Amino acid sequence: MSTAFVFRKTGPDRFIDMSGVASTPGAADRCTKPIIEEAVASIPGTEVRSVTLNTSGIHQPPRPEWSLPEGGGSIAGHAASEIPPITDLPDFCEVVVRHTGDDGITSVVTVWVPLAWNGRLGTASVWMPLMVDSPHVRALTLPAALRNGFATASSDGGYRDSRLYDWAFDAESGEFDEALLRSWAYGAIHPMVVIAKAVTTAVHGRPPEYSYMAATSTGGKQVVEAATRHPDDFDGLLCVDSAVTWSKALVGLLWPSVVMRDLGNPMPAEKLERFRVAAIEAADGLDGLRDGFLGALDPCDFAPRSLVGEQTAAGPITELDAETMRLIWDGPRRSNGERLWHGFRPGVGFWLPGHSIPVPESGDLRVQEIGLMHLRWVTRDPAFDWTVITRENFEEWFDRSVAAFGEFSSDDADLTVFRDRGGKIVFSHAGDDGVIPSQNSVDFYDRLCEFAGGLDKAASFARLFVADGDHHSFSGGPGPGLNIATGMTALMNWVETDSAPESLTGERYDLATGELQATRPVFPYPRVTRYSGSGDPKDALSYVGVAPPEPA
Repeated sequence: MSTAFVFRKTGPDRFIDMSGVASTPGAADRCTKPIIEEAVASIPGTEVRSVTLNTSGIHQPPRPEWSLPEGGGSIAGHAASEIPPITDLPDFCEVVVRHTGDDGITSVVTVWVPLAWNGRLGTASVWMPLMVDSPHVRALTLPAALRNGFATASSDGGYRDSRLYDWAFDAESGEFDEALLRSWAYGAIHPMVVIAKAVTTAVHGRPPEYSYMAATSTGGKQVVEAATRHPDDFDGLLCVDSAVTWSKALVGLLWPSVVMRDLGNPMPAEKLERFRVAAIEAADGLDGLRDGFLGALDPCDFAPRSLVGEQTAAGPITELDAETMRLIWDGPRRSNGERLWHGFRPGVGFWLPGHSIPVPESGDLRVQEIGLMHLRWVTRDPAFDWTVITRENFEEWFDRSVAAFGEFSSDDADLTVFRDRGGKIVFSHAGDDGVIPSQNSVDFYDRLCEFAGGLDKAASFARLFVADGDHHSFSGGPGPGLNIATGMTALMNWVETDSAPESLTGERYDLATGELQATRPVFPYPRVTRYSGSGDPKDALSYVGVAPPEPA
């Protein structure tokens, strides 16, 4: 049996104190290639590439095969040729395995097993780079998992290509590699888990008692894939800011660019920001405070036309600007008025780097590149010209995406098999997510409730938390957001002590100094957070959870 731990947060990515935990006797001696090869011999398609005992406290990630070319762009904020070392690591056994599936796709699986072990497996998603070592990313990365005593693993899913967006096309023939996309989207998850459990068992002489997966964005989509395709792999899942319903979410990213191009109005950042601030000024305070951001589930019916004529640094707000903003906030609709996809909530800064609207430069509209990548995949055409998409034919392209990518979409909200074998899943979403609208997770959870037989039955194994003022995948929004330690502490207590989370505590940190600045509770959907009317607004104890507001 594993050592009993109290899951208690000591930082945004620290929640298990391993300081007094001794190394498993003989674990270092079993960190050898012959022993690991024997352990994975029964897993078809495996080849152990290396086994290394690391007691230096430092890991220098190699320049990965899939990274950007020299001098081209960055990975996790660092130039591809300047990936910094990962430090403050406990002693561990590093195993690198190549796995070739029945589809012929070869993935590289990296397994890190700490010598002082908490008895559990904890992984992030396929293609979560080793060099992502930030306490504010909402995923169980290898460094974060290792420091908390987990055996952990990562897989590249077969993606080892210097082309950032066109890697799904064969570099020589130009043919679309559907098997590679399938491996990356979901197929590589189960082999990664099987390999990780075998390696961990070999090093420690016993298998993990509990297994967890915690990932964000596309990784959140993969969490749902794990629950539906291999429900026995994990005991607990943390699904963050998820791109579930992928085939809809990615094509939806193009909507703002399509609107601005159709109207001939690529609005500059100054005007976009004025609309954002005005929406907040109009609707802020429903939660009992005027704090500069809107409650995640609170309505906002601000009319963009109310700003027409107002001066900005980029000129006056025009009728055309107001109509452009209205359409972007409203989101795409069918010709009969039926909503296709969610617009971004008023007040969300969705033109931030990497978000839905690339800020126009010198009056030229820049297309949202992730959405463009997706349409290249849908059309199987690496030279696809996005300007053929208009507001009038958007529904045709939307339907084409759904039809072509249903297999990869993770749109199945029936998680009853995962429930029936005792699994628990915590969903969370940033209220001010400017990449994947938080309403996407709300809609998915509503459908999950239908399959489960209602909200009460769904809440017995799955709960959703939508955080006010939080940003996509990384902490740093104006509101206290959820972090990996918060999510994992709640999830592990639920799985291992049957203590369901009645609230999660959001935290806002100064990202430069690491100082904790404010806390605020996040309650399970559909309850919302409200200031009690007294107490420090920066203290979570000053808030209560109430029923959601009536729709506008």
